[in-house]
Amino acid sequence: MKPSSLRPKLDRLGDVIPLVPQIVGRFYGDGNRLGQRKPGARTPAYYKPERWIGSSTGATNPPGIPEGGVSVCRRLGPAGEPLALRDLLADPELGPRLLGEKRFAQHGGVFRVLIKLLDARLPIPFHVHADDEFVSAHRGVYPRESFGKDEAYHFLDAPKGDCSYTHVGLYPGVTARQLVAAMRRGTDHVMDLSPGTLQRYGEGNMVKAGLLHRPGTAVTLEIQQPSDVYTFFQTDFGGKPLAEEVLYPGFKSIEEAAEAVVNWQENLNPNLLASTALKPTPFGGATSGATSGGASGGASGGGGIVEWVYPPTASRKFSGVRITVQSEVTLKFDDPCVLFVWRGQGKIDGQAVDGGGGPVGKADEFFIGQAAAKRGLTLTNTGDGPVTAFALFAAALG
Repeated sequence: MKPSSLRPKLDRLGDVIPLVPQIVGRFYGDGNRLGQRKPGARTPAYYKPERWIGSSTGATNPPGIPEGGVSVCRRLGPAGEPLALRDLLADPELGPRLLGEKRFAQHGGVFRVLIKLLDARLPIPFHVHADDEFVSAHRGVYPRESFGKDEAYHFLDAPKGDCSYTHVGLYPGVTARQLVAAMRRGTDHVMDLSPGTLQRYGEGNMVKAGLLHRPGTAVTLEIQQPSDVYTFFQTDFGGKPLAEEVLYPGFKSIEEAAEAVVNWQENLNPNLLASTALKPTPFGGATSGATSGGASGGASGGGGIVEWVYPPTASRKFSGVRITVQSEVTLKFDDPCVLFVWRGQGKIDGQAVDGGGGPVGKADEFFIGQAAAKRGLTLTNTGDGPVTAFALFAAALG
């Protein structure tokens, strides 16, 4: 990659970089709500229940399933050659331009967030993610990872599937021994130990590292730290056993994992489930990016609504807003972001946007460089219905 050859292209795009959608294979089944398969297609060798958006992170999968997940830039690489977003952002000349000099210096040329669309046909198995401190102190357990994983959900207006409930935590009094015993008896016994809540359109949950949880089958926009660490506390899935190497990678036993990465005090909090709830709140203009999770700025134009759906008060490790455009909105942010258009047609500073409302849209994913975010972006609706989009921000700077 020659930075000198890319600068004119970035100039023409105004640092609003269109990205190629990345559908990611996993061991669990998809609901085909992202348009993964044409009607009547054969059962695939593996399923594709996730789309990774604006990603600099690669997926970790068992043998037989490709890794993938890293976003690729449109209209930037030499003809016929893909250009990975993470390579562009890590470039010592172009990275500071796109991330901002301070973010590039502090975060090493990495946009520290991972964004996914989840399309699970069955609820993802009950699991937990290690926190930053554990991952940093135990490189041998997760040799490819640099972070733990906090994550948050926003439930999108698409068919919800057969089990649209999120489980978080455990009922008070549950012990590690009881959890492991329930695992060996089967999934239904495990879920008897965990409270659940309905996945409501336009709302979500904040799930910090160390919390046991099971996402349901609603189509979900998930934002999280750029990491793929996990431990499953469920030995079967869809009526089939899960292999040990899938259950607790990096650990000798599930008992060892339960002691190491589960935050037992928080999981047994009787108010935990209610405390994880996320509901949209007004964006409200400028906030301090140094303390608010990485996003600050404002919106104008009167032609739409901007709301926090992943508020900076919930986490310093990511944040995000939902943008609903009836006619036209001008957005200004102090930080770079990923723009994902869920539904509707329009333009962003002259470039076409087209969201598919589940299936991949014709132009629905962009990386917005810092200079573009700071100067302001005009999102115009040219379709028959509202444009629904999300601006998603990486970890706050120190």
